[in-house]
Amino acid sequence: MHVITKPVSKYAALLAMALLIWCAGLALPAQHALAFKYGYQGTPSDTIGVTRPTLTFYFKTDSNDLPVAYAMFLNGQSVPVTYDKEQGAFHYTPEQDLTPGDYTARMSITFKGYQPIEESWTFTVAQDALKELPAAGPDQLDAFAALNDYRVLYGLPQVKLNTRLNASATAHATYLNANEVKQTSDSKESLHTEEKGKPKFIGALPLDRAAYFGYTSKVGEDAAYSSGTTKEAIDLLFDAPYHRNPFLDPNVSEIGIGKVGDYTIIEFGYASTTTTQLVVSPAPGDRYVPTTFEGNEDPDPLRIHTDAAYPVGNPIMAQYYGAGEDQAKLVSAELTDGSKQKVDVLVNTPDNDDKLDNAFIIMPRKPLEANTTYRVKLNLQITKSDGTSSNETKEWDFTTEPTPGIGKTKLHQDAAKYKRSSVTVAPFQRVATFGLDDTSYQVDGIGFPMKRQPAIDEGFSYLYIRDLASALGASVDWDNTRRAAIYTKGSQKVTLFTDQSAYEVNGVRKETDTPARLIGENTMVPVRLLAEVLGAKVDYDDATRTVKLTY
Repeated sequence: MHVITKPVSKYAALLAMALLIWCAGLALPAQHALAFKYGYQGTPSDTIGVTRPTLTFYFKTDSNDLPVAYAMFLNGQSVPVTYDKEQGAFHYTPEQDLTPGDYTARMSITFKGYQPIEESWTFTVAQDALKELPAAGPDQLDAFAALNDYRVLYGLPQVKLNTRLNASATAHATYLNANEVKQTSDSKESLHTEEKGKPKFIGALPLDRAAYFGYTSKVGEDAAYSSGTTKEAIDLLFDAPYHRNPFLDPNVSEIGIGKVGDYTIIEFGYASTTTTQLVVSPAPGDRYVPTTFEGNEDPDPLRIHTDAAYPVGNPIMAQYYGAGEDQAKLVSAELTDGSKQKVDVLVNTPDNDDKLDNAFIIMPRKPLEANTTYRVKLNLQITKSDGTSSNETKEWDFTTEPTPGIGKTKLHQDAAKYKRSSVTVAPFQRVATFGLDDTSYQVDGIGFPMKRQPAIDEGFSYLYIRDLASALGASVDWDNTRRAAIYTKGSQKVTLFTDQSAYEVNGVRKETDTPARLIGENTMVPVRLLAEVLGAKVDYDDATRTVKLTY
């Protein structure tokens, strides 16, 4: 996998990887080779950077019996060990700091009727091992809260912040920054690997780095290279379809976040038990979905669509999470707009995309229209581990945001409130307000700077056409030949002449006493014309000199 680069300008480079710990190959005690099989792994098994690591012995057997006795030894000394039956693992965490150096751990497990099973492994405590893991800083806490905002939106269990994963993420970001990974187009290094011998190396892969800080469960990793804040990196990663996957996994239980320089790393820790669930995005009923995806993701979702180019519409996803035995196949996918017209889409499935497993990406070939409701219909075939199969239809709608960024702003202000008020099946109205004495306008309570302040001329109040278009989810072009601003919103096309007492709506000419006009070089629209021209309900508060548009 390679990172997308753009010369000169700052870019966001995203990369995803998921790894897991698994038991070693089955070992057979010689004296009972035909009757008893087991698999095992002892961790940590390399150099670690903490003085109180949790020692874990993962153990799987073909027997349904539980051990009648077990014991763990560290450098020959017996230590108190606990047994997690559900996970099939034995754990021990030292109460005192281990001094730097080499250690040998040994596990003894006895089953009724068998000789004790004896297995050992070694590890090394680094010379600079930490006695205490750093507490999360403000940036980490902000990013953690932002990620949980998405979990709230999708009705998923919120994750916890894990200090070991925080340390791992921060250490890896430090390595990337120290070695300037992927800062040139010639660089072939991955944002997910480290090379032994280079500055700040702690482990080749995410699993190794997590284990370095004493974390021994399954882990996944997202990486972003971006000049923005850690919180902004969370939003970048969520918008990229491959990287959105772990955000919405119901089996993720904890995370760690680190940012050094322009590198942001997220480590995802997984629960020991598995939940099977189909999760789709955008969230059904969400009324502030982005319209556009610019790419800058590795792997590139368009690599299998050679006739397509960015920007495309916001990716739609469906992921069937579970233990892996059940398989999901996409039979058909359809996206329609508010007029029930089909939208041309690009489809990635495990059949044509080797980076997907039980996941599907549906990308509109072109950016979606602002403030427009779309409907998604997916037909899936689910095959269970026992060989039985069934068809499942998932159908839902969502609405795009009128102004870029408003959805994320509202979500991160109060995710629970956002879910209550902005995820709905009921008709949804937006409100834009323009204060005639202000330098900013508001859309659904979120402020945006005005490009041009309102003007009052000959007793009439005028608003700048491009500010109006931004607030109402429309676009504006200038026709110099006709000396007119062309306002387009969906199927509505309004021509606002600036040298005639008239305007056109979808080619139909209408006369008016208060036409649009040029003030300076800006097309300004009189407030009294807004309702008729733009299809919005207009109210004016004389006390506050505020124009309110409901649409």
